[in-house]
Amino acid sequence: MRNGNDHINFLKGGVNRLIRICLLVPFFFDLGAESRPFVFPKDHSFHSGYGVEWCYFVGILRSSDGKRYGYELSFFKGIFGKETEVFPVHFAISDLETKKHTTAQTVERALGGMAGYDKNGIFSGDFRFEIKGKSSFHIVAKPKNVSGFSLDLTLNTDPSEILLHGERGKSFKSRNNPNYYSYYYSIPRLSTKGELNVGGKKISVTEGDSWMDHEWSSPFDSEIKTKLSDRTNSWDWICILFEDGSELTVFNFRESQRSVSESFGTYRSKNGNVIRFEKEKEISFLHDSKFWKSERTGKRYPLYWNLRTHPSSKEAEFDLKIEPFFEDQEFDSRPTTGFSYWEGAVKIFGTRAGKTVRGTGYLELKGNRD
Repeated sequence: MRNGNDHINFLKGGVNRLIRICLLVPFFFDLGAESRPFVFPKDHSFHSGYGVEWCYFVGILRSSDGKRYGYELSFFKGIFGKETEVFPVHFAISDLETKKHTTAQTVERALGGMAGYDKNGIFSGDFRFEIKGKSSFHIVAKPKNVSGFSLDLTLNTDPSEILLHGERGKSFKSRNNPNYYSYYYSIPRLSTKGELNVGGKKISVTEGDSWMDHEWSSPFDSEIKTKLSDRTNSWDWICILFEDGSELTVFNFRESQRSVSESFGTYRSKNGNVIRFEKEKEISFLHDSKFWKSERTGKRYPLYWNLRTHPSSKEAEFDLKIEPFFEDQEFDSRPTTGFSYWEGAVKIFGTRAGKTVRGTGYLELKGNRD
C-alpha cells in the first residue's frame, strides 16, 4: 500500500468490511428506484447518489510481434459510514504465451486529492480512467509499488455499440426477489491500442478488443433496505466475443451457498439484433467436475464450463464449452478487500444454431462455494 501503516490499519477496520460487500455483492443491492434514462458520456463516470458502483475493462490484446495478452482494470466506489467514499482499483495482465499473471491494487480516499471522479473521468492513486466521448476512453495504470508494470491504452468504438442489459438498462438479478437489480450497460467491442509494460519490457499494442462493464446500485434515498450477507452471495459471469462479430454475456447469481443459480444474459448479433435471456430455464451455465486449487489462497475454482441457451429464437441457440488460456489467473485482493477471486482470459468452442462458432472472453468467479 502506498500510504504505509496508517493506510493499512484503516483498511483492516470498517473499510475492509465495506469493500468486501462492494466486490462480492455490488449489483445485488436493491435500488428502490424506477427506470431511468441513460445519458452518455455523463453516465460513464461514477454517480454521487449511489453507494455501490464499479466500472471495469477486460480484453485480449495483440502486440506488434503477434503475442497475445489479457488484461483487467477495475475501478470501484463504495461508501464508508455516511460520507466517506473509498476507491479501490484492481489491475492485472495475463501473458497468454508464458502463462504469467501479474497484478497490482490500491484503495484510496478523496482526502488529499488521492482519488475522485467528475464528468471527465475517475482516478485513484496511480490509476486513471479518462472519458473522451460517448464511446472513447483513455485508461492508465502505472502502479509505483510494482516495478516495470503498467498499461496505457486508448479505446474507441461507435456510440451505437453501447448495450443496455435487462429492461432498458434495469438489470434484475433475481426472479425470486425483484428488489434486487442495478443499472447496467456494457460496451463489448472497443478497438484498443497503446502500450503495456510487463517485467520491465515495453509492449506495443497494435490491435485488440476490450469489453467495458459499468454497474451501479444502492441509492441513498431508497426506502427499501435489502439485507445481504457479504459471505453468502456468489456469482459466475462471462463475456464472450465471437469471431463472427456477435457478443454474449451471461451470469449466474446465488443468494446463498444452498441457493440454486439464477441465470440471465444478453446476446447481440453482428447485425445488431439483441436477444435478452430473462426467463427461467433459458440458460444453463454449469461447470464440470474439474477444479483448480490456488496455492496462493487455498481456494478452489471451477474453470471449465458448459453454456447452453434455450431461447425462443434459434439465432441465439448456443452450445458452448469454455476453458481458460491458463489456470492461474486468480486475483488475490485480500490486501485491499479481504477476499480473492478468479478473473481471466478464456477460450470458447461450440455451436450457434447448429453451426460452429469460436471466440474468446473473460470469466469472473466471485464468492465461490469454498
